[in-house]
Amino acid sequence: MDKDLLIELNKNIKELISLLRRLNQNVLTAKEAAEYLRIGYDTLLRLTRIGQIEHVCNGTSYLYKREYLDRWLDRNRKEVV
Repeated sequence: MDKDLLIELNKNIKELISLLRRLNQNVLTAKEAAEYLRIGYDTLLRLTRIGQIEHVCNGTSYLYKREYLDRWLDRNRKEVV
């Protein structure tokens, strides 16, 4: 195999491992939570500040349990007609 191809495959494998670790996490940072919900980081922070999304304060940052985010998704689900 070509050396460049092996380097590219190695990089892709590392990215997949990182993604799998994040998917198995129960507690997410604000950035990870925004990615999980597929909303903007600023939108997540705004929703957090107005009390729409449950969170835990960790000093000056917010942490989100995956179950809180799933609950928010369920509450904000739009019915398809």
